[in-house]
Amino acid sequence: MAEPIDDAATSAGGSPITQEDCVRCGACCFLGYDVLLSPGEADYFDRRPHLVSLTVVHRLSNGMELRFLRKRADERCICLEGRLGAVRCSIYDERPGLCREFEPGSPDCLAARRKMGLES
Repeated sequence: MAEPIDDAATSAGGSPITQEDCVRCGACCFLGYDVLLSPGEADYFDRRPHLVSLTVVHRLSNGMELRFLRKRADERCICLEGRLGAVRCSIYDERPGLCREFEPGSPDCLAARRKMGLES
C-alpha cells in the first residue's frame, strides 16, 4: 500500500494523496507554469542534447539570458507525457529544482488539482 505524503494532504473523498498519486497526476505540469532553470541547471541541460532541446532561452534587454522548459501549444510542460491523471515526466530523474520543490499535497498542489478538475 502506498504511504501518504502528508497526513493533512487528502483528496476531496478523504483518501490521502500518495507519492504514487503525485507521479501520475500532472496537474501542476498542465497549468502552464514557467519553469526557470538555475544557471547550474541551464549548464547541465546545455551539455545534454536530449535536455537542451526541451528548453527555450529568453534574452532580456540587459543581455541576460534565462532558460526555461518549453511548453506545448496547450501550455502544459513539454516534458509531460500522457493525459491528465495518467501521466509521466519524461525527465523525472533530471527535472529542475523548481519541479522538485513543488510539494505533493501542498496547498498549491491541491489548488492545481482542483483547477484541473481532479479530486481534492
